[in-house]
This record gives sequence, structure tokens and C-alpha cells, in this order.
Amino acid sequence: MAEILAIFAIALLWSALSGEITIATLVVGSVIGLVLLTVVERGRTNSFPGRLVAFVRYLVRFLGELVVANVLIARLALQARPRFHQHVIAVPLRLRSDVAINLLAATITLLPGTVAMGVSADRKTLYAHAIASADPDDARASVQRMETLIMGFLS
Repeated sequence: MAEILAIFAIALLWSALSGEITIATLVVGSVIGLVLLTVVERGRTNSFPGRLVAFVRYLVRFLGELVVANVLIARLALQARPRFHQHVIAVPLRLRSDVAINLLAATITLLPGTVAMGVSADRKTLYAHAIASADPDDARASVQRMETLIMGFLS
């Protein structure tokens, strides 16, 4: 969050120094701020530009999974005799922060056909209910893919 505020401040400063605050000067200032932040954070393993790219990857993947899950659930809803494959799956967690675990739980709950049920007391296992996949390992792998994407920008 601090990085975004820094980029915004640099964009405003650039716009003020150029004499006018327009969309174009704000965009140029944002690019300058991103470049400056990249140079300053060089050497860190998880720099802001890397996290930004990882977040975009997460969003693209989430939207793709959302479309696929909606189509699968719509197909189940339109069948005369749908065959639900209900599973309660336990997913071992690599995420450790509460924010990251909550984001993962919210993400999989937003995907139709999957509901996060809870996290173990030691925060090492996430329990979820899934109905779309016939194989519980496929459902578990889907949750783990989302976890990997979240780890890219929150850990």
C-alpha cells in the first residue's frame, strides 16, 4: 500500500512541476514513480513491480476460473438429473498471514461450486466444499493454484 501511495505522490509532484495536472502528466508521473521504486527496491526478492505483475496474473487467472466455474455450474443447473460430485477437501496451506488466508478463502468462495468452510486451529489446513469436479484432487489442485498466485504478491 505504501508503494502505491508513493507512486501517486510522485505522479502528483510530476504533474505539479510540469505546470498542469492532466491525465497525461499523471500517467507519466506514475511511470516515473514505478521506475524509481523499481530502482530503489532492486535487490529485494519481492519488489513492488514483481508483486504488481503477480497481482495482475492472479486477477487474470481468477477471472478465467470464474468464467469456467460459472459455465460448469450453469450446465449442472440446466441438466434434468445433474450428477453432483460433492467433496469436502482438506488443502494444506503454505500461506501464513491472516490476510493471505482470508483472501484465498474469499477467492475460492467467490468461484461457483466451491465454498471455504474453515481453517484448522494451527492455520495449516483449509477445508472447503466442492461440487463441480469428480476428482477431489482436481478441486484441491485448483485451490492450490490460487494459493500459489496469492503467494506471488502477498508473501
